[in-house]
Amino acid sequence: MLIPLYDHNPVDKIPIVTYVIIGLNVLVWLFIQHAGFGEGYQASLCNLALIPGDLLNNSEFAGSQMRNGYVCYFGEPHNFETLITHMFMHGGWLHLIGNMWFLWIFGDNIENALGKVKFILFYLLCGVVAAGFQIVSDMNSLIPMVGASGAVSGVMGAYILLHPRARIKSLLFFVIFITVIEVPAVIILGMYIATQVFSVVMLADGPVAFWAHVGGFACGALIIKLLKPKETTFKLRIDR
Repeated sequence: MLIPLYDHNPVDKIPIVTYVIIGLNVLVWLFIQHAGFGEGYQASLCNLALIPGDLLNNSEFAGSQMRNGYVCYFGEPHNFETLITHMFMHGGWLHLIGNMWFLWIFGDNIENALGKVKFILFYLLCGVVAAGFQIVSDMNSLIPMVGASGAVSGVMGAYILLHPRARIKSLLFFVIFITVIEVPAVIILGMYIATQVFSVVMLADGPVAFWAHVGGFACGALIIKLLKPKETTFKLRIDR
């Protein structure tokens, strides 16, 4: 198993938007989701998480049983704002740290390539498209969907096209053997998306939104392909 630690891919501007997004996710987890504790956390899932069956009014029940006996009750309005709010929420500390770690590693270079405003739009669009993939996979689901992983997958999809040869310092686990190695981004990110596609096929009914990861990654790769500036070749003509 490979865990990326950081990349050797400098930027020429401070990635302010990336840092702000990371900060917002942490603040939401601590003060809106109450760091995963109590009824405040349960309420945040009911009110701000993306629940496909509720969003599309496809649910056959008035409520959905959560953990610790808490119940989410669904109303008539389409809560379309959850297409955005869900991507700033998380299901646990490891979920939050993992997503923000990957965003910290790969987000600065994509922000540097797109600029601040375009990066914000890029990030949000990848998150929404990722959510759309997950919704289509099960339109009646009453399981709350939370996490930045769809949007972050979009960042990784863009990174693999822009910087496939960038060196990623990674932690390698192999049985009891642990070491630090450098590998090209295309290997790290290629393994990531291959794992997600495999999981879609083999673990489609699991608790992880694998379809969102695949959809976000594809969206990010497509957008950066369309926006990536074409390289210009200058030829020098010498008159003799």
